[in-house]
Amino acid sequence: MFAAKKRFSGLLLMLAIIMILAACNSGTGSGTTEPTAAGSESTTASTETNNDSSGATRIYKSLSGDVEIPAEPKRIVTDMYVSDLLALGIKPVGAVQYYLENPFYADQVEGIESIGDRAAVSMENVIAMNPDLIITYSDQASEIESYQKIAPTVVIPYGTFTNVHDEIRGFGELMNKSEEAEAWLKTYDERIEAARAKVKTVIKPEETFSILEVSDKSYYGYGDNFGRGGQAVYSALQLAPLEITKKELMGDTQWKEISREVVGDYAGDHIFLTVGENNKNYQGDSIWQSLPAVKNNQVYELLEDRYWYFDPIAIQGQAEEFADMIVERAQQNRK
Repeated sequence: MFAAKKRFSGLLLMLAIIMILAACNSGTGSGTTEPTAAGSESTTASTETNNDSSGATRIYKSLSGDVEIPAEPKRIVTDMYVSDLLALGIKPVGAVQYYLENPFYADQVEGIESIGDRAAVSMENVIAMNPDLIITYSDQASEIESYQKIAPTVVIPYGTFTNVHDEIRGFGELMNKSEEAEAWLKTYDERIEAARAKVKTVIKPEETFSILEVSDKSYYGYGDNFGRGGQAVYSALQLAPLEITKKELMGDTQWKEISREVVGDYAGDHIFLTVGENNKNYQGDSIWQSLPAVKNNQVYELLEDRYWYFDPIAIQGQAEEFADMIVERAQQNRK
């Protein structure tokens, strides 16, 4: 009887020890020492996911409303904002082919895949790239809706930014890379200031500059925010436009068709003339030949495929190229 009681007591002691050990092990690694209320488990899991670096999000206040985007997007698809991302040290996974062919950053686009061309974006290509963020300039509701079904989408309409500084800082805010934006702008300002100084050695302040494009039957005039070198000429190099250019082409309207008969009204002392392969070395008609800029050999031809681009990296490169063109031509004209 005593032996049986002893064995029974031993079993009770062993069972008590096992229960204590089990209780201790169940608490190991636990983030809480108190039981959670029913239904709170999913909330806790969601909070942890949001705090994880791979799943964290933030709200970006875009022109079209608040957009929840990844805190650190890794796979970005954009149509035309390649330059802005590259300036911040970010390489998108996909972009429109036309912008991948930009000669001013051609050495930086290796590995970026095409999503199609400007008027023919392939949603299948975009889906295949598995983006976690899409940045578009599109104003087509159906296209934007298609993007939004694929990934968080930020819409930045064409013309949102009117100068390089606002644009780079805007993207710095979007991508949470304001320090990188300021660093890029510091270098940009230094390079642009050097280009301005170069031009000032050969150009008088009162000399005017126009941006024209030749077509089969007429010309087109351009302002300071519609490609063709406008940003580089008027904003970066700060060259003087004609009064008619400031009045008609530097507001909401940035371009207009100009008949051959009145082209003289829009022709400054210097003309940057956009041409295609079919009208290089443009000679024009008698009216064109009578223009002071033509007579003084102060027309600078710009091949359209190179100078249609208007992004920050292109503007920087164009300004430097224009400065070299102006100085070289001035030296030629002095001989």
